[in-house]
Amino acid sequence: MTTHANWWYGGVLVLVVLTVLLALMAGTVWIGPAQVLHALGQPNSQAFVTVFSLRIPRILSSLICGGSLAVAGALFQAVFRNPIADPSILGISAAADFFKLGGAMLLPWLPGRNWVMAMVGGLVALAILTSGRALANPYRLIIVGVALDATFVGLQQLLSSGATTISHSTFNGLTWGDTTTLLILGVLGLAVALVIAPWANYLKLTDSALQNVGVPVSVIRWSLLLLGMYLAVSVTAVVGAIPFVGIVIPNIARRLVGHDYQTVLPFSMLAGAWLMLAADTLGRTVIVPSEISAATMMAVIGGPFVIILLQRGRGFHGMSTR
Repeated sequence: MTTHANWWYGGVLVLVVLTVLLALMAGTVWIGPAQVLHALGQPNSQAFVTVFSLRIPRILSSLICGGSLAVAGALFQAVFRNPIADPSILGISAAADFFKLGGAMLLPWLPGRNWVMAMVGGLVALAILTSGRALANPYRLIIVGVALDATFVGLQQLLSSGATTISHSTFNGLTWGDTTTLLILGVLGLAVALVIAPWANYLKLTDSALQNVGVPVSVIRWSLLLLGMYLAVSVTAVVGAIPFVGIVIPNIARRLVGHDYQTVLPFSMLAGAWLMLAADTLGRTVIVPSEISAATMMAVIGGPFVIILLQRGRGFHGMSTR
């Protein structure tokens, strides 16, 4: 890792620490550092409940979700060789959300229902994406993905009698049980992603070149796709669909730390964690006592980023994933 990359790693770590401290104190009620420390010795106090039962689970959930979504986006971009390929824009998160809702209505007795049904939805969307000729054309891939996303969002609204579904994609009200689930699923997936990060570098070469040197291209491609889907779907199963994290962060990471996925993935994990926590903290403090959902905040942040990315670049290849 270069000195330049080390500086960026250090910078994002500082941002994470500062934002965690701010998120602990900020909210409907401001709790200063002295009050936080004082609450440690008073488990029955309101400050203790606010910090340790409400804010800390929310902070941990934001961090793990942001890291998971950013790494999922980086993996999808490596496989599809497309800088805006991401589970949220390709319909995978929407499909997971739809199947999760269907499971709640039809299979309320199923253990681990939300995650199981969200995973089924992700697999269905991934199968549709990879079954036709969309892979051969980056424009067609994105158009098919957007159509999938719109289809599953529409189906979800029909299933829920037209109710808006984006509002529940928030960290408000998450319990320690939800946070523990996210931590187990997220840490497992992120650990695997860091181990197999070199595989993403193989996909910078053409399939024929990889086959000539005996690299199992299909195994690598499907392993990365399934891992990226798993990370995105695990977030959707607990929190809901949150857009654009997987587009914004990996593209910035490639600008700052280079194109080696052994560097891009860990940086994306840290930067994604920070972005999600920052977005959630801003969303819950900007219009106190109300709040703006994490999904809405990321739509406001990520939408203009994608527009600028495509306007400044050369088509879908303006910022190379290689």
